[in-house]
Amino acid sequence: MEAERITFNGTNYVQSFYDDFDGDELNSKNWERCPEWQRQDLGGYWKNDCTTVKDSCLILESKKDGDNLYSGAVRTNEKIKQGYGLYKIRFKTEKTSGCWSAFWLMTEAEKNIGGGAVDGAEIDIFEIIANDLNYPEGKRKYLNSAVHWDGYDADHKMHNSMYNFDDSFYEDWHEITFEWTKDYYKAWLDNAAEPYWDSTKDGAEAYGGINTTKNYVKITSEFGKWGGDVKDELLPHHFYVDWVKIYKPE
Repeated sequence: MEAERITFNGTNYVQSFYDDFDGDELNSKNWERCPEWQRQDLGGYWKNDCTTVKDSCLILESKKDGDNLYSGAVRTNEKIKQGYGLYKIRFKTEKTSGCWSAFWLMTEAEKNIGGGAVDGAEIDIFEIIANDLNYPEGKRKYLNSAVHWDGYDADHKMHNSMYNFDDSFYEDWHEITFEWTKDYYKAWLDNAAEPYWDSTKDGAEAYGGINTTKNYVKITSEFGKWGGDVKDELLPHHFYVDWVKIYKPE
């Protein structure tokens, strides 16, 4: 089957990756479950059985089992790596507090120190922060997009952009298109005319320069204080992914 070709923002792209999560098992040619690591500052763990495929969806569950917090996560890791291109996802998420869902790009080269983000960066296309329960409207309910570089310790640097939404966001499926070129990062929600994230507004320098490495894809949910207080009545939480499509420049 010939790869799909599209033109976006005047650039010709050819499809390099596609998964519609058909069947009832994670496609091992495309994905692996993230290791069952402890994540963040609430002691939560990524757990294999929190990642399932059902009804043509990838489902990442976040739950509480006794005093333990668990959530699901997948990555392409060495299976699929790419730099510049288009990254598209169709998803639906539930309102919660204490955890967040994310679609992001990762490289081990993020640990390189001294070259800015150019020689390696974590690129967070979106992190859905929905913990506005204890905050005024619009203060903590948003899509967060960010770039991290120079490791995660003393030299760590980060720049981000936030897009606010209301409760109607949880009622529907959404599509996000992320474009990564040598000049910018931009992301669009539901085929809007204007991007909700546009690195040119602050300039590439604010993001440490534009990353030039090849990154792998991660789709995750996790608990942490940044997500606010854990609300038992809002758990389990589910992050549904209908499909992921990636395109590379021709």
